[in-house]
Amino acid sequence: MKTIALALLVLTAPAMAADIVVHSVLFEPIGAAMMRAFNDAHKGKNLQLKIVRGQTGAMVSLYDQELRAGRVSTDVMFLGDPGMFLKLAREGKLTPYCSPNFKDYRPEALSKDCTHMYFTAYYQYIAYNPELVKPSEVPKSWRDLLDPKWKGKVSIPDPKVGGGHYYFVFSMYKLFGREWFEKARANDVMVTQSHGTTHNQLMAGERAIGVDISALVRRDGPYPGGKGAPVKEAFPSEGGSLLPIGLGITKGGPNPAGTKVLVDWLTSLEGQKAVNRLGHFSLRKDFTSVEGDDLSKIKYHWWDAAEMDKYRDQWTAEALKILN
Repeated sequence: MKTIALALLVLTAPAMAADIVVHSVLFEPIGAAMMRAFNDAHKGKNLQLKIVRGQTGAMVSLYDQELRAGRVSTDVMFLGDPGMFLKLAREGKLTPYCSPNFKDYRPEALSKDCTHMYFTAYYQYIAYNPELVKPSEVPKSWRDLLDPKWKGKVSIPDPKVGGGHYYFVFSMYKLFGREWFEKARANDVMVTQSHGTTHNQLMAGERAIGVDISALVRRDGPYPGGKGAPVKEAFPSEGGSLLPIGLGITKGGPNPAGTKVLVDWLTSLEGQKAVNRLGHFSLRKDFTSVEGDDLSKIKYHWWDAAEMDKYRDQWTAEALKILN
């Protein structure tokens, strides 16, 4: 009788939500919005999304350790380094999955083998403090940061930090060559440890102009949903870089079925509208952001990950030598 009673208890007990665990480089407001939207939409399916924020290197290192131990705790990784996805795919550490929604995406968002895809991106461009920069002086080109009138008033990313910083180094080399950095050094630019540092300098009036990202500028500036701080965006005529955030499904993650549900939702129009706000841009063909951006009308660079990796050490070292 005890056995039967126990079985009935198990059958009638409320089912526990099945967690889908994501390790993510996304800024917390976007991650929180994603969790709320997904969890609200999937209450009936008994699925619960949990996002743990971290840095790419640390997350991948943990994943490697778990793979060796045979106990993977993460279902999906959101990473901001395309080269890392290429490496993980090469090593067979990602589970391919081709969502039916991928047909709605721009080609650059997808990998040919479906080991990873890019579900959001933010723009690396020029930002400025409108209290220090007159409307007639707003930068229109990356070369404007080299104008002597801004000597000692410009911040740029430190090349040795990597990640989004290397995007800037690569972009300047591709567009102008090492000459850009030589002129930047002569103009007494400040080299900062993060886009966040530059961003805070601009808002505080410590610098007039800097290399920033839309995910920070639109979050804090006078934009829909922003906080109204004194920081505005300027799109350079040569184009800025889109810094993609991609997803890759782990090998041996705890919830493979739930993971596919997450990827399908996240890449749907509904999911993209939940994520792509506050300076984040979708790579769908029919939608860019809830603020009404149209990616087809924005000049942007989508650099080849393999080429970036090829020149990473050389161009980083050269830029560092010039700036120091």
